Amino acid sequence: MKRLVRTDGYLLVDMIVALALFGFVLLSIYQIYGPTFALSRDINDRVSAQQDIRLALDRVARALHETTPTVGRLRLYAPEAGCSGAYEGCLGFVTAREANCTGAFRLIDGAPSWQGTLYLWRDTASNELRLRCDPRTTFPAVTWPPRTLEPYVVIGTHVVEASVTLQPAGNESPTSVAIGLREEAPTSRRRSPATLFSETIFLPQNR
Repeated sequence: MKRLVRTDGYLLVDMIVALALFGFVLLSIYQIYGPTFALSRDINDRVSAQQDIRLALDRVARALHETTPTVGRLRLYAPEAGCSGAYEGCLGFVTAREANCTGAFRLIDGAPSWQGTLYLWRDTASNELRLRCDPRTTFPAVTWPPRTLEPYVVIGTHVVEASVTLQPAGNESPTSVAIGLREEAPTSRRRSPATLFSETIFLPQNR
């Protein structure tokens, strides 16, 4: 009489079928949740761009509110004045803050004591929004670029477009400065990267 030998284990065919079923389940899950993941990534990209623009504008908001629209103290540089090619959105304005334009606000007889000049512009090669303090003069240069733009601080990144306008247009003593920034989200994987445009109007408070 022969003894029956019991054999345990899985056949190769069983393993292939199991792996195929597992892959099908994973693919089904991805098809269901894929759009949700894409939407979440898109929202994160837009929030990142919005936050970067807000921080950049916050860096210049106080200085622009404290400056003056008096002729010769606030200057917008048009392309024919040199703001073209490597530069965009060029603006020069005075500040009454000492210590490299970040210290205490200086007053003389209740009026601002101008301490230096701030220059704002977008570098088109790096897409950086830059800010430069020149404590040697209290009058912005007549043409762009000024004698030197270094050292500077980067207040915005991935800025693909910058525009500055004085309002009312053509007035020698404007009442406001409008800054428009367009930023492209750096982490976007979409065919059309997420972009955000923001325009803020600043009202100089001093004369």
